Amino acid sequence: MQGISRLCVVSMTVAGVLFGAGFSVPAQTSSMGTMGVRVSDQLKQADQMISVERLEEALSVLKAINPQTSRVSAKVDVLLGKIYQRLHKPAKAADLFEKAVFSSMDDAEAYLGLAEAKLALGQLRQARQHARVALKTNPDLIRAHLVLARVDDRTGQMAKAKERFSNLLQNKPSSEPVVVAYAQFLSEREDINSAIKVLKTFVDKEPFTAEASDLLGQLYWQQNRQTDALQMRTFAAKSFQALGNEFKANAVKGWISAHDPSGQYIRQLKAGHKPEFKSAPVHSGTVPPPPKAAPVPRVDVAKLPEIQRPTPVLSKVLKRPDPLPLPNGAMLKTGSGFIINDGKYVITNHHVIANTGKIAIRNGNGEVRTARVIKIARDDDLAILELSKPFPDTYSIPYSQMNDARTGRAAVVMGFPMAGIIGWQQPSLTEGIVSKSSGFNDNPNTFQITSKMNKGNSGGPIFDRQGRLIGIAVAKLNTTKIYEQKGSLPEDVNLAIKVGRLLKFLDIPVNTSEKSSAPELSLEDLYQLMLAKVVLVAAEEK
Repeated sequence: MQGISRLCVVSMTVAGVLFGAGFSVPAQTSSMGTMGVRVSDQLKQADQMISVERLEEALSVLKAINPQTSRVSAKVDVLLGKIYQRLHKPAKAADLFEKAVFSSMDDAEAYLGLAEAKLALGQLRQARQHARVALKTNPDLIRAHLVLARVDDRTGQMAKAKERFSNLLQNKPSSEPVVVAYAQFLSEREDINSAIKVLKTFVDKEPFTAEASDLLGQLYWQQNRQTDALQMRTFAAKSFQALGNEFKANAVKGWISAHDPSGQYIRQLKAGHKPEFKSAPVHSGTVPPPPKAAPVPRVDVAKLPEIQRPTPVLSKVLKRPDPLPLPNGAMLKTGSGFIINDGKYVITNHHVIANTGKIAIRNGNGEVRTARVIKIARDDDLAILELSKPFPDTYSIPYSQMNDARTGRAAVVMGFPMAGIIGWQQPSLTEGIVSKSSGFNDNPNTFQITSKMNKGNSGGPIFDRQGRLIGIAVAKLNTTKIYEQKGSLPEDVNLAIKVGRLLKFLDIPVNTSEKSSAPELSLEDLYQLMLAKVVLVAAEEK
């Protein structure tokens, strides 16, 4: 369809790992650790090791600490929580942070960790509350401000989120976490050029920033700027290595190896010299060498229970334990969907799974299933996927809660846009209204909404504020193509399939009633209610 962009995403597989049981800390008490080392020094040492992904060594240091006071015990729990956060087990991390909060009611780091864990679990209201408490104790905690911005973003309050980011950038212009988070926020809305501009401006001023350089390289790759992407990610690998983070350095090197057929950039890494850039982030005069990480002494490694470190790949590791059972390095098409029929089936768009092989489904709780296509409707762009193992029936959206909506009704889109950049863990929300009860060219089977949609939203559900399914995301107006053809730039227009078409496809009677006795939900409550019901659809391209 000319002038219309489908909303699935072609990406790469992400390695995921399922982690095992927890571990405990000795209960004996002493103010000194192993070999007479001060506990405060041990805590600092463990914290530094965690920051550079040396998790097993950090655990060894923490297990050698014998807490004498409740405050030291709380500090140990906070650091253990950080380890579990790095291992992408937010539920276990939340338990440890809650324990630390109970032991020390004024520990801002404990509240911050709890806020981040709750955000990862999709418990947005609790994440907001804990972030605010952390900021009352320490107003300068940038990560707590970022939690609030991400909660605003995920609940569809984009203007509020953008205002928070703007204030953070103004107050903390040299903060790499703020710049990276804001660039991710922009790229999620397909404003990749602005995201690149933000990152490049920052990298030009702070040339040895690993995370910003790495994200900039990924965005270049999305724009098919292969040389720029390889140069920037090579630079990022060098920066990660200089900072002592061998784990991330190796992950980026793995991607470079797969996308550098000439071996030019791998040779640069092996040679140990700084890569050259077309528009190199350098200043006049001699560029100083990248900062060296503070030396961290090696310790005997304590093996983490049942933990496997993933093979280095392009994208970041899944933020939940369950891995996608797809080959590492395979090209994927990704979209969104939702669960129906007592947890047995998933609905998505046909174009999401067309010309694909193995299909994996992952819901907002992090649970994974494989699926197969059992029925398609090409004209309506719908597909039914049968799950290898049903989800609990409580994850299913009942047919009784599906009906078409009239113009002016709230339209809340939920799905996994831009998953390769902003994360595969949980869905995002955007809110608008039903702007027209028919689609492009007055198509009666679709309708138009003002809610933002991006690549990856395809097949995802659209709810009203009472939690009823009113449509399925399918496409958006290609404003660039319209501008090229007509010479005018239209507003953002998004297209959805009417629920009536889905019910006809399923051979289910259509609910024509517009009335509902259910109360309106806040966006946070709606998100929490639907979290387990909305899924990421990832399919291996043939």
